[in-house]
Amino acid sequence: MSVPQRRSLYDCLNDRLRADARLGLARDSAAMAGGAAGPLLYRDGREYISFMSNDGLGLAADAHWQARVAACFAAHAPSASASRLAGGRSDVVDQACRAVADYFGFAECLFLPSGYQANLACVTTLLQQGQEAFVDRRCHASVMRALPLAGARIRAWNHLDYDHLERLLSSLPLDAPQPVVMAESLYSMDGAALDLERMAALRRRYGFFLCVDEAHALGALGPGGRGLCAAQALRDGGRAPADLVVGTLGKSLGLWGAFLLLPRGFTPLFEHLASAIMHSTALPPAHAACMLALVEELPRLEERRRTLAARVAFFRQALTERGLPVMGDAHILSVPVGDEARCRRLAARLSESGVLVLGARWPTVPRGQALLRFGLTARHTEELLARTAAVLSGLWEGQG
Repeated sequence: MSVPQRRSLYDCLNDRLRADARLGLARDSAAMAGGAAGPLLYRDGREYISFMSNDGLGLAADAHWQARVAACFAAHAPSASASRLAGGRSDVVDQACRAVADYFGFAECLFLPSGYQANLACVTTLLQQGQEAFVDRRCHASVMRALPLAGARIRAWNHLDYDHLERLLSSLPLDAPQPVVMAESLYSMDGAALDLERMAALRRRYGFFLCVDEAHALGALGPGGRGLCAAQALRDGGRAPADLVVGTLGKSLGLWGAFLLLPRGFTPLFEHLASAIMHSTALPPAHAACMLALVEELPRLEERRRTLAARVAFFRQALTERGLPVMGDAHILSVPVGDEARCRRLAARLSESGVLVLGARWPTVPRGQALLRFGLTARHTEELLARTAAVLSGLWEGQG
């Protein structure tokens, strides 16, 4: 019997890449000498000012923090060697979970290997077949990918449009299960912040379960780096605006992995219902020891948080004074471009000029809403920021 002469899968996949390239959506990666942390990176012997990192506090490249992490791995096992339910839970993990929950003002905490996995666990645990999920359209791709797995009925509300969310909530039958609303406290591309005061008022009126992804806020924002939900709680007499918070460690917290901050009694629910926890090797005891060290470090980083805020204000003003449009008020600042091809050209010209910035295009952002995304850190100096603003201003008009 002869083997059918079919077109190879490799060629079919490459067709998709070529189609994206024609639309200005091509992507690539490049290895940096020593990694991606820090405001200055080196590639092929050349220095670049980098805004690609999410290391807001500069912890990832901090020698003191690196030494603490190394000491944790020297003293504890580097692998859990099993899933949480099959022996991968240890006493140091329990101790770290309690410490993290206490620091952030929640009853319980669970660690997961990544933010993507944490959101997957949230969606597939909190939602079931046919249940209503009220999701901001700009929620992370991990949430959007997980919703069909849960079989939830997706009720997407327009990005930060609270009137639209309220209209959707008001149409829910009174006998329906408690609805779940999902949002981010600081959105990763446009840098917009969730109006947690408005969300808290809606939550009191409609009684929904609010899940907030604080991936980009924890460490950098809020009292002691506790995030924007904690800041809102201070303004609202200690009442937490969210029922559940997703935190990631690979951004301003200078580590890797993720965690869920949970209401009391929710840990066994996630252990039983979240495949992302049941069927994945747990993070190791050494990582839990790092988490204990991180809880000690976070209150000491107030000066870095002040420096970061000052750098954000400086760079924002430098851009606006040059007539450039800017979105965001925290350490994610974006310059809206619109056209995907123009955005790619601008990012390429910036790279040629020694500035690395993410040219975010579909599917990372909606079609026709491409943007240049600047991730600021406390280690960016005013001189580096002023140079960047001047370079971008010089390129802006010539890339129409």
